[in-house]
Amino acid sequence: MKQLAFTALVAVFATLAVGCSPASNFNNSKSQNNTAIIGGTDVSEGSALEQSIVGIYDMKKGALCTGSLVRDNVVLTAAHCIGDNPQDHLIVFAADLIGTFKKGQSDKNYLLQHVRRGEKTVVNSGWGQKHSGSDAWSDLALIKFTGTAPQGFKPATFISSSGLLKKGATVTVAGYGVNSDVLTQVDQNTPDFQDKLKSGEYFCDDTDMSKAKCYKEDVTGEGQLRTTQLAIEGNLNNTEVILNQEHGHASCEGDSGGPAYLQINGQYQLWGVTSRGTRGCNGYVVYTDAVAQSQWVNDNITQITK
Repeated sequence: MKQLAFTALVAVFATLAVGCSPASNFNNSKSQNNTAIIGGTDVSEGSALEQSIVGIYDMKKGALCTGSLVRDNVVLTAAHCIGDNPQDHLIVFAADLIGTFKKGQSDKNYLLQHVRRGEKTVVNSGWGQKHSGSDAWSDLALIKFTGTAPQGFKPATFISSSGLLKKGATVTVAGYGVNSDVLTQVDQNTPDFQDKLKSGEYFCDDTDMSKAKCYKEDVTGEGQLRTTQLAIEGNLNNTEVILNQEHGHASCEGDSGGPAYLQINGQYQLWGVTSRGTRGCNGYVVYTDAVAQSQWVNDNITQITK
């Protein structure tokens, strides 16, 4: 989940919720589109890849995630993207979130055509339980939204079997997350080091501080739907797959809940949901295998749409 850096976008989302006029300072926000996800490309409006991908904005937390349309009114995403109130979630149907909300300043009907309000949510019962080592995190959730998806969007098709997820296979990932993640090493002897470590502004790569290197992480460029390709490193457990991010291509903050596909007969077929990865987005990332948990997905789609 990515905390939004462009505060004007927050204001416009809030405007949609309460029915007031759009925020006047929205034009001050900027999008960085020169690279993508990390090391990929922008997804074009109306493309085959965009048709089943949505942005998810939590108005209360001011945080951005990604999701996959799996029914005309249901989105599959990560459990850690879900807030306390279903109606705090806005589902955005657009490749360029910033462009959509800029246009929405002068044309509120356009904004309403591209945004839906959350109605119900369900989180996998295994999420939030204690785990260690290679235990699965059960990082899956569903959001039912009001109305149905706009014209041009359609639910994703799933792969037929998790057995297709072979080590070394190339998969396509996508999301609205940052396109730059820079780590700067920091000195443990700086006066405010411990405070910033506790707040999460700094992090260290080892619990033994005598051996650890510590860093500040700066991320930018969220809000544009982007895609890249990663290789399967292997299975972490029966329901989670590890993808390699060591070669300059990565899912990162804001891509949480977003899709991973195999291309089969020229069609993008869904299998994964972005869960978690190494700080700096330059090591490995874990995707939940939604096909391995298809019974949970299907049973809860039935429940949430009653």
